[in-house]
Amino acid sequence: MNVLTAEGLLFDLNGTLINTVKCVQKYWGIYSKEYDINPKELLKFSHGVQTIDILNRLLPENIENNPTLALTIENRIAGDVEGVEVVPGTRELLNSINNDSWGIVTSGTEMMARTRLEQMSIPAPKHFFTADNTKRSKPNPDGYIACAQSIGVDPANCIVFEDAPAGIKAGLTAGCTVIGIISSHTEEQLLNNGVSFCISGYDQLDVVYQDGKFTISKKQ
Repeated sequence: MNVLTAEGLLFDLNGTLINTVKCVQKYWGIYSKEYDINPKELLKFSHGVQTIDILNRLLPENIENNPTLALTIENRIAGDVEGVEVVPGTRELLNSINNDSWGIVTSGTEMMARTRLEQMSIPAPKHFFTADNTKRSKPNPDGYIACAQSIGVDPANCIVFEDAPAGIKAGLTAGCTVIGIISSHTEEQLLNNGVSFCISGYDQLDVVYQDGKFTISKKQ
């Protein structure tokens, strides 16, 4: 179904509004070598998951030091803009919708998220949920449920935009409809995880807001 309606729009950040996939993979490659982690195993599940949860899963013997390591990794990633790009149509879409009706739910820290938004000249939203104010990481739905509640709408009346299986599962479990963004995963992978349809940029959407409701369709 390529025509959807919603009262709130909920966005992941990395890989969804800002394409950071190459940058993130570069640093995970560096730390995979340093800590003898299988990079293929890491990349199977890491997109959309909080850094600390990734480290605790792959380095359980280092659990006392993982918070410090997570902060180091995130600082390095956030400080590197090489290969980082705004997903096409992002600014135009966000500038066209009411700030009360959308939010961001990211597994990154608030520092990382705000840094990326500033680097790409995207204003931070009113409804903003990060690893710092969401205790349980995606694929847990807490962040999307909290963001919908902050906007003042039922999650069932929200559309989530996501690029990774963990985030898709979080959105669907929250009761939202999910549109896939093709960046960290292929269209086939996204569809297999339950998204309604896929886009590679927001310029591929027609978005109409009327009487408190969005109507979103994929351009033919």
